[in-house]
Amino acid sequence: MLNKKFFLLIFTFCFALTFGKTKRPEIIVEKKYDNLIHENIKIDIKYGGEDLPKLLDYVFIKTLYARVRTEPFSDSPEIYHAPFNTKYLLLEKVKVGGNVWYKVKTPKGEGYIYEGSAILRTFRFEKMLSRIEEVEKFISDKNSEKVKLASTNSYLPNPFNKDMKRTKDKYGVSIDQNIVGVYKEENKEDIEIHIPDRSILSVEKIDGNYAEVKVENIKESPLRMPKKYLTYRPEISKGFKKAIVVDIDNQNLGAFEKVGDNWYLISYIYGKTGIESELGFETPRGSYIVPLLKYEMGYRGLYGEDAGIARYAIRFSGGGYLHGTPIEHDEKDNEDFFLLQKENGLGTFKGTRKCIRNTVSHSKFLFDWIMGDSKRNLNSNYQSPGENVIFIIF
Repeated sequence: MLNKKFFLLIFTFCFALTFGKTKRPEIIVEKKYDNLIHENIKIDIKYGGEDLPKLLDYVFIKTLYARVRTEPFSDSPEIYHAPFNTKYLLLEKVKVGGNVWYKVKTPKGEGYIYEGSAILRTFRFEKMLSRIEEVEKFISDKNSEKVKLASTNSYLPNPFNKDMKRTKDKYGVSIDQNIVGVYKEENKEDIEIHIPDRSILSVEKIDGNYAEVKVENIKESPLRMPKKYLTYRPEISKGFKKAIVVDIDNQNLGAFEKVGDNWYLISYIYGKTGIESELGFETPRGSYIVPLLKYEMGYRGLYGEDAGIARYAIRFSGGGYLHGTPIEHDEKDNEDFFLLQKENGLGTFKGTRKCIRNTVSHSKFLFDWIMGDSKRNLNSNYQSPGENVIFIIF
């Protein structure tokens, strides 16, 4: 009896070894990637910097290293160990059973990385263009209805990062540097929505010291807010022909310019956006009009000390700027080295205090593009845009 059980066990084990591999889960290709800007996006690239991204569809490694395998199975042979924070061209996203794998191109050939070791990033140019068209339509519709357009002006500088107001609304937007809009729904409790500084909106009604407004990207409408926080400069009703669109989920952005009836992609770049921290906040989603620019923007450390500067800063909301990679004062002697190290991390993790970080070269390009032919005040760090420029962040 014992011999029978023993031989049955051996037979079962050998059978599993011989035929088990034929029962692997099916490999389902969920999506293929081509690393291209598609034909429906009109292109007139005006930025020629060496930092113009070569990888439009990629993954970056979020663990100490990632095993790249010949097939999307945990027991497949390894062909490469991909180091932390490196980027690889994405070819396919595949599903195997309940697991997702990324097929990528590495220095050792094509292989598969398990999703737990990497994060997918891509440039969504179509969605960028779609959001531009939505903001355009909002402005056009309100002009047709003869409803005034405005933006909020609620920024109070806080250079020493004192008592930052972290209360969040239903969308996760803090009250810091922003204002409260109240949405009243019949037979329901009032909802408080935080309206970020410089948000694009329409003024639906003035009622004493208050205004009822429709904010372009907020579904609750109207929102009741103090009218003293409204500004009509820059004049949004004139429309816009320059837009910078930031994709928080993918940590990248595109710059678009309208020529005739068509929008053209003139530049695109990896970026880095805000994360909740002791010194700052997440970058707020929405649509904003640029009020000013700075050649240099100083920033302070945890204890209020003067820590460093960021060049070519373009303000979009509150203390939120798009700017070049910051350099601390004690990094000045080896600035090129530190810039390279920091700029290699663009397009990967979030990590600013609210701002949108770019390479210094690309920030200068955007700065000069926004200024256009307008006269510059050569004696001032502060400059005004040559025309309406819209930031759209989604």
